[in-house]
Amino acid sequence: MRKVKDINVNELFQEALDYDHSLMMSERIEVKKRGFFKKPIEISYFTVYHETPAHDSSPYQARIQSSASGSKTVVIAYLYGIINGALSVKNGM
Repeated sequence: MRKVKDINVNELFQEALDYDHSLMMSERIEVKKRGFFKKPIEISYFTVYHETPAHDSSPYQARIQSSASGSKTVVIAYLYGIINGALSVKNGM
């Protein structure tokens, strides 16, 4: 869950992982039919997770970040927020 198929989102996701190592993401592709003679289009939807420490014997736990999940634009805005926030803290602004 550290890589997605969409090239643009994956590039931004990898950069955000440099600042927040708990990020995880999954991608779901839906095919939308546009009419009888038109070619169907593929629409990607993303779900963002944050890894959480396990307090019991389970080796892996994560919480879903529902406010950052959904369309490509919502996920990109969330990832830019993580990157810009981390750079702001780093630069002391």
